Amino acid sequence: MPLLCAERAFAQTAYVQGGIEMDARRFSGQPGDRVFDANLPTLMVGGGGFLTPMISAGVELDIGGESQVAQSVAVTIAGRPETVTTTYASRRRAVAALFGIHSTATRAVRVGAYAGLAFTAFMQRISADAPAIVLNTPPPATEFTHLAAAPIVGVDVAVAVARHFALVGVVRAQALAFGSELHGFSVRPGVAARVTF
Repeated sequence: MPLLCAERAFAQTAYVQGGIEMDARRFSGQPGDRVFDANLPTLMVGGGGFLTPMISAGVELDIGGESQVAQSVAVTIAGRPETVTTTYASRRRAVAALFGIHSTATRAVRVGAYAGLAFTAFMQRISADAPAIVLNTPPPATEFTHLAAAPIVGVDVAVAVARHFALVGVVRAQALAFGSELHGFSVRPGVAARVTF
C-alpha cells in the first residue's frame, strides 16, 4: 500500500483539464451598467504542473458566450407612436495564471485552493433600431473592448475515478474593473474532467 501511494503521488506531476462553468457576472455603479449582467455557460480549459507534491502552477483559459439584453422605449414622432429598441451585447474572455496548494495526492478526493492574476478582455456592443422616420439609416453599432488584469481566486475538489482521471468540481471568482465606470465581479461554478500524468 505505501508503494501504491508513492506511485500515485509521483504520477501527478502535471495535469490538463477542461469543462463547463456558469459565469454569474454582475456589475454595480450606474443602473445602466446592469444591462451587462449575465448568467452564461463558459468553456474552461487549462493545465499545470506540480512544483512540489502540494504546490502547483498553471494556466486557465475561459471562453464565454455572448449575452444580449434589449430595452425598448415608446416615443411619439409626428403624432405617431414608434418603438426604439436598444440592444446591449457583451462577452468576457480571460486567461489566468494560477498558483495552487493541494491536499495530499494519496487520497481519492483532493482539494485545491488557488490564487493568481486573470487577464480579461470584455467586449461591449450597443446598437439601436431607430425607425426611418427618426433617422434615414440606422446608426452603426458602437463597440468597445476593455482589457484589464485583476486578481482571481478559486477552489476545486477532484474525485479520482481512475488512476490518472478525475472529475472536478470548480469555483473561480475574479474582480471585473474596466476604467473608472464599469466595476463588478464574476463567479463561475462548474464541472471539469482532469487527466494527470
